[in-house]
This record gives sequence, C-alpha cells and structure tokens, in this order.
Amino acid sequence: MQITIGPFWDTYSFLDNALEYAGMGTGYIELDRSPFLPFLTSILFRMGFVSEMAISIVEGLIFIFGTIGLYLLLKLRFNPVESLAGSTIYISFPVILVWLGIGYLDIAAVALSIWAVYLTILAVKKNPKYFYLAFPMAMMAFLTRFTAGFLLFPIILYILIGGNYLRNLKEMIMGVILSILIIIPYLAFMYQKAGDPFIIFSSLLSIQSESQSGLIAFSADPLYYLKTMDLFISIPGSLHNWIYYLFILVLVLGVIIYLYKLFKNHQLDWKSPLIRFKIFLMVFFVIIFLFTFGKVGNMASIGMVVLFCYLAHDLWRGRVNLDLDIFIFSWFLTQFVVHAQFGLKVDRYFVTMLPALAYFLILGIHEISGKIRFNFRRYNLTSYILPLLLIMVALSSTATYLTYIGHSLEDEERHMALLSEKDETPFIANATDLVGNIYIVGSLNQATQWLQQNDPDYRTRKIRSNIWPGAVWYLRMYMDPQPTVNTTNLTVHELQKYNIDYYISSETLNIDAYPNLKNFEQVNIYKKDPSKIENKTRMLYIGKNWQNYIDQVLGLKAYVIYEKGQNILGKSTEIDSHSLEELQQYPYLLLYNFKWRDQEKAEELLTKYVESGGTLVIDVSGNMEGTFYSLDNSEFLHTLITRKSLPVNPKVEPESVKLSPFQDDGQPWYGADYQSAGDNKIEPLVTANGRTLIGVQKIGKGRIIWIGYNFVWHAFHTDNKDEMRLIQEIIGI
Repeated sequence: MQITIGPFWDTYSFLDNALEYAGMGTGYIELDRSPFLPFLTSILFRMGFVSEMAISIVEGLIFIFGTIGLYLLLKLRFNPVESLAGSTIYISFPVILVWLGIGYLDIAAVALSIWAVYLTILAVKKNPKYFYLAFPMAMMAFLTRFTAGFLLFPIILYILIGGNYLRNLKEMIMGVILSILIIIPYLAFMYQKAGDPFIIFSSLLSIQSESQSGLIAFSADPLYYLKTMDLFISIPGSLHNWIYYLFILVLVLGVIIYLYKLFKNHQLDWKSPLIRFKIFLMVFFVIIFLFTFGKVGNMASIGMVVLFCYLAHDLWRGRVNLDLDIFIFSWFLTQFVVHAQFGLKVDRYFVTMLPALAYFLILGIHEISGKIRFNFRRYNLTSYILPLLLIMVALSSTATYLTYIGHSLEDEERHMALLSEKDETPFIANATDLVGNIYIVGSLNQATQWLQQNDPDYRTRKIRSNIWPGAVWYLRMYMDPQPTVNTTNLTVHELQKYNIDYYISSETLNIDAYPNLKNFEQVNIYKKDPSKIENKTRMLYIGKNWQNYIDQVLGLKAYVIYEKGQNILGKSTEIDSHSLEELQQYPYLLLYNFKWRDQEKAEELLTKYVESGGTLVIDVSGNMEGTFYSLDNSEFLHTLITRKSLPVNPKVEPESVKLSPFQDDGQPWYGADYQSAGDNKIEPLVTANGRTLIGVQKIGKGRIIWIGYNFVWHAFHTDNKDEMRLIQEIIGI
C-alpha cells in the first residue's frame, strides 16, 4: 500500500543520499541526514535495484526485525501471549501504520534500539559477551537517527544497577571497539565531503539561536505529546475514544496495583537515616527535573531521570524484575524529554516512545490479571484472556485503518474529498496526506520525464523545484534547494536571483518572467522569459537562517546570494572559505549565524573587504549560544559582544522610530549587545534603552553596519513594515 502511495519528501532526500553512497550521486547530498538507512538502501542500488521501492523494502525488513526483538524483550518479563499482545499493540498504533514503509528513519531507528535494549539485558543478566552485539546495535540505531543516541543513558543506568560492570569490563570495552569500527566509515565519508569528520556532531551540539516559532510544526508546549497522545495510539473514527480510554485505564490501574504491591511487599525502614536521605535525594531530583524540564537543556533533565531511577532501584533492590521495569521507564522518559524540548513537534517523533508504552500497557494487563484471577488447574486464565482481547482490539483497529486507506486509494470520490478536507492538526499525518501524495508523486514523475524528452540538454540548465529532493531523484542531476515562500513575488524573486531556466513546481503561478510551459495535474513546469528578468543590487550572505527571510525584510529590493554548499560547512556558512576577490564582487556582505575555520583570518578578511569599500552588515545574535562558534562574552572585529535581553517596550531613540514589543512567545527577547574595544567607535543610529540596536562604523573606504538584538528576525517575526523600512534605509537600498 505504501509503495502505491509513493515516496514523501524526506524519502527522496534519503534516496538521493543513497545514490551518493552507492557511487551514483548527482552531487546533491544532505550531509546532516543520518546515514544508516540510506547506506543499506545503497547496497540494493549497487546490486542493480535502483528504485524508490528499495528504501521501503529495507525499512520494512528492519521493522519486522524490530518487532521480533520487541516480542523477545517482552518475553523476558511476561508470558508468550502477553508478549504477543504487546508486539501486536505496537504494530497497530496509528502512528506506526501511517509511517511504516514510507522510508523514514524513525521506525527503523526504534527497531534497532529495541535490539540494543534486549541485548544489553542479556549481557547484564546472562552472558557479558552479548555486549559484543549490544553496543554495535546501539551505534547502528544512532546512525539511523541521531536522537536514538540518547539511549546510551538508559543503557548506562541498567549496567550500573546490574552491579557486574567491573567484572564485565573486558566485554564492554570490546563492544565499544566494535561499535567504533561501525562508525569509522561514516567519519571517513564526512571527512571526504566536509573536511571535518565530526562536523555533524558539532552542528548538533551548536544550538540554533533562531526561533522556530514561524514553522508549522512548532510547539513550545513541552507536554504536547502527552496532550495529543490519543492521536498516536488510537485510530480515528467512532472507536477512537473507546480504544484510547481503554489503554489509559489499563495503564492507570496497572500503575496503581504495581505501586501498591511495591510498597506493601517491600516496606522501607523509615527510621534509617540512610533511607530517609535517599528519599530526600529522590524528591530533590524530581524537583530539579520539574524545574529544568522545558526550560534548560536536555542533559539536565535526562541526568535527573537517571539519578532518580538509580536511587529508586537502590531503595527497592530485590524486587523481581524491578531493574527491567526501571530500564524501560528510563528509556521512555529519556526519549520523551528529548522530543518534548525540541521545538518541532510531529507525530512520528512519538514512535521513539512506543516500545516502552507497549511494555507498560502489557505490564498493566499483567498486574490486573494478577488481581482478577480465574484459575484452571495451575494456570491463571485471566493472564491469557485479557491479552487475547487486546490482540483483538489491535487487529480490528489495524484492519479498520488499512481498509479505510485502501478504499480511499481506490475510490476517486473519496480520494478527492480527502484532498479537500481541512486538517485542524497539521502536525499529524493522516489519510489526507497519504492519498494526496500519490497524485504529487505521479505528476512529478511525468513532469521530469517530459523535460528529459523535450530538452536533451536539460542537465546544462539551471533547474529549481519546490519539491527538489524528488526532482533530483527523477532527473539524476544536482539542484539547489528552493526556499519555502508564501507569495508569488517571493518565488519570482528567488528564481530571477539565480537566473533559473526551469521551475518545476506543485504551485500554480501566473507570472510574466516564468510563463507556464507544461501542466501535469499537480505539477507545472515554468520556463524563463529572459526579457522579463529584473536587475537588482546583489549582496552575499554567509551564515544560516537569514536566507529564509532576509529578502522579505529588504523588501525584495536586492538579490541576496546564498551559496548553499552542503548546508553544514563551506561557503554557505564559513567566512574564510571565500577569497577577498570573491567577496569584493559584492558591494554588500551580510553575516548572521556564521562560522569560520580560523577566526583571526576570518576577521582579517572582513577588515580588508570593508577597507576596500565594501559594506558589511552583521548581527552576531546568531552566535550567542552553542558549543562551537559562540561569540558571547568575546571580541570580534575589535568589538566586545555579550548576550543580553531587552525589556518588552524599551525607550527607543530617535522617538520617531516605532518598534513592536520585544518578546518571543511570551519569553524575554535576547540578542547581541556591542561595545567598541578600540578607538574606532560604533556610532549608534537607533538605540533601545541606550543600547545599540543599529549602529555604523566607518573603516577605510567602507563601513560596518552593526545590527543588535536579532533585530532583522524581530522585524520579520513581528511583520513590522516600519522596522523593515528602517533596516532598508540604513543599509541604503
């Protein structure tokens, strides 16, 4: 069914990367994507099976492998029927059914994580030689989806509470060595492509200071996944609430019975000072967790989870299977914390929590069965009847979902009705997304085939597409990404900026410079009319984030060139990847959230550019956070830079300038504050509470325009046209 529906956006990106890994690349590769699933797909490519079906097959096989692993994991704790019920519930969750076979990373990473957890348990409980498999499996999960690497913390916790880590040190070291051997080819590949094998890790550790609140899937609510959990675990329709409340009832009753038995059968010696101290520490860790959750980084919250779980096991040590329950609990909480604190919230991220959720559902059934016993000979029939009922619920909901999607694909009227539906939860993939995708895939395939047949020299043309990963896959040629914009004027501006010959788009446009050449239902091909191309001032932008909105802030009065490169390292973000001659081709140079190879050389290059007559527009607000390239409490271009906040409504000079309030989603507004370190002072042009919001510094024949407090983003974020005009006037366009 999924192969019929066709690839989605990220699937094409992974297919493009798989071509590169197979030695069939177009030059287009997204280096910030996790490599393992595309690498496995590339093996099929090398065997001659170069098809988008390949990644669906690979992901499907990994999913089956993971589900078998989940059954074996559950069997360590429950009887075979309960374990089967847990595995069946897992594969029936709607969020699994929606994303299975699409060729995304989430389900595959979870499958490998399940095996890493299972093998770790075997290594601690049965034979330490299982570490030879457990650690490499965890590494493969990490390379399948980088956030799976946080599984390391529950694994360390379980090894510590197992108590035999010193005796098993040799096997653990060997497991670590084997896992390092797995990542070495990837590091070598990154060194070849980016010149730095660890660039992706530094990129992950470098916090994006840019607000993500403008993105459709943004949610600042750290409890988002709890509040919308019903959408992920219960199919839509008349049975939705019944199934969801059944699951919640099982979980709640199971927890109550579990805790009751824990406190009843393993009573604590409250008179012991050591016991009271440990309980005090547990309460303290919970308070710190609540304080840090959603406010500080992931590591603080995860650290509190690990410490709390370790103490809980220590207090109730000796209870059968407590170590296993705590291991799975910490696994769930770790993934919950990671994704709850990430700004973007989409349904498939919840997949990472589903194995643990299935485990605790079956734990609930197990505990309830123990209280509602119906014995026959020496068997408690309840422990078989209740899991069988859960299996029936899982199978019926799966059948309902698949039948609905299948009919929607076959029924044209229902297909079109779905396409016209308004989805009130845009972060949740649903039938509309699935059945609508089949038209996009078919139209894009037809459009690219037509272009290949009607322009034999298409590879020499400059081609863009708003579905560029798919266009790269079908045309087998390099293509720069097309920024996502919401107006026709912005689209035309972008195409004219780079003198694009063909634009393949799912949008319907009516523009003189790019008349419609050919229509294919959901996709159109537009061709450049050279006589209608406008001539504008050209600026060069080095960094990341501004390229998404700087043109709008500048009122489309200039062409801001962004040399995308690999989008991690290189000319798109690094100052000193350019020569002075390259910079001098542009009268304006823009810097925001930038990088460098050698900071001193980068500053020298910028100084020479300005002295020769160039105008440098810089806001260091994008370099205020992160492990790398941070300039907070630092000096850059003989200017002292610190991260500071502004009050919501500061006093602005001159008074004629009207600014929007300085806050972001109700939180304080932060940015870069400047103080000249040398004799050449920054002349403030606009101040807020006496601090430089925009200032100018003349050097040689040119000038530096210092923009503070993330003011360009502020103008765009608040859609304040007066702020935009102010920036345009000061820059001089």
